[in-house]
Amino acid sequence: MSLIPFLDASGKLGWTQAALSAAGLTFTWYIVSSVVAWYKLRHIPGPFLASFNNIWGFWAICTGQSNQIIADAQKKYGRVMRVAPDAISTFDPETLFRIISPRSNYLRSQWYTNARFDHRGDSVFTMTNTPSHNKRKAKLAPAFSGKNVPFLETKLDKWLTALIKTIRDRIAKGEETIEIGLLIEHFQLDLISELSMGQPWGNLQANEDHFGYLEMRKTVIPSIQSWLHIPLARKIFMSSVFLKLFAPRTTDTKGLGLFLGVLEDAVKRRFSVTPEKAPREQDILDIWIEHGHSARECQLDLAILVPAGSDTTIMMIRGTLLLLMSTPAVYWKLKQEIRDAISDGRISSPVTNEEAKSLEYTQAVVREGFRIMMPVNYGFPKQVPDSGDTICGIPIPGGTDVYVNYESLMRCEEVFGKDADIFRPERFLGSGPDVAYKVKVLDLAFGGGYFTCLGKTLAVIEMNKVFVELFRNFNFQTANPEKPWRREVYTTWLVHDFWTRVTEDTTMG
Repeated sequence: MSLIPFLDASGKLGWTQAALSAAGLTFTWYIVSSVVAWYKLRHIPGPFLASFNNIWGFWAICTGQSNQIIADAQKKYGRVMRVAPDAISTFDPETLFRIISPRSNYLRSQWYTNARFDHRGDSVFTMTNTPSHNKRKAKLAPAFSGKNVPFLETKLDKWLTALIKTIRDRIAKGEETIEIGLLIEHFQLDLISELSMGQPWGNLQANEDHFGYLEMRKTVIPSIQSWLHIPLARKIFMSSVFLKLFAPRTTDTKGLGLFLGVLEDAVKRRFSVTPEKAPREQDILDIWIEHGHSARECQLDLAILVPAGSDTTIMMIRGTLLLLMSTPAVYWKLKQEIRDAISDGRISSPVTNEEAKSLEYTQAVVREGFRIMMPVNYGFPKQVPDSGDTICGIPIPGGTDVYVNYESLMRCEEVFGKDADIFRPERFLGSGPDVAYKVKVLDLAFGGGYFTCLGKTLAVIEMNKVFVELFRNFNFQTANPEKPWRREVYTTWLVHDFWTRVTEDTTMG
């Protein structure tokens, strides 16, 4: 008998024995690695599968119902829940404030590499090296702050006016029932494309998904946000080698490749001429170039700016519209405040950001809509420093990823009250410390410190203005009250078939 299990008595390879031995070694490796994975966070409660592998997290995301699945699990296991062998999630506000504080030693997790589409380099979103990320972000930030804020508001006014005209034209043609969700998507993409590259895509006027961006999102969002929750998949599919061989090409005629090609062409045109030869209004791309962004960096960061500047805002607008149409008392109170402001001459047309901020109930509606329809459901983990940390009294070893459960955070009864699941803007009225704390927790959606969302200023201005303009001009009614839309929730949301009856409001004056 051979002493080597793979060989038979004659010394030749025995395929059956080899297969059995390989299976045994694989099984042994799986058991040992699972025990090792379980041991690190064995003291953290959570779903059983999450203790050994990443299948639970993958399943929760890919169902398209991740908000409810993860929130239910968090309610069962507490403020600190294990969601993977090396990851936890939390919705504890004080912990999140500490993680994003200026003195925090937390790092960006490898999860951020999920959005790497190009083998040539990282966008600001996918960079995990803290000094490099902060340096890159410093070059991008001026486009969204300081002297450029008026430019952002002016462009927003232009496209709000275009949105109102488009709706009014539809009504004049007898098309009062509108897929309002799709219309808002077209509006937002034209706004972001002109703000960033100086040229709108033309979706709103044509009512067309130019470049197939919206169609592409239907595939990309479920795929990236679920499969790449698995670290091994992330390492393979986001590696430079894999991306170089198999990633979409900018020469593709559809899908993600077409989108990336559109951005590449815009950047090439900008770098091929001097400003003197192409006089026009300044845009975000110009400002980036002024602050030393290279052509490649511009291409990579535009690929993040477009979805980041459109998908989240689109969800907030659509979600708040649905909440308003479903809550008549709030709907008519908002309309009355806008009517009074017009009558008193307190707001212009279009309303300015400062004027909108003075409308107390409108501000409460914006905040409450943002809270209930939080555009980001879960994710954006930060890595515990090597020294470890203590979260909610539980020791957490260094290297652990800490995910934010926004769904549970924004419905935390200790912060927002026993009726936290209810759309009630009145909870944000007033100016006492209780309201201030609610606003502070709500602001966690934009991060903070080194982790602050670059587009926060634009998002806030748009939220302040959009509902005033829509509700001063129109009345809205869900076309199908029993099923107003179809919704899929991954890390972000996909909404389909949001049909709404829209009519002119002739009472505002």
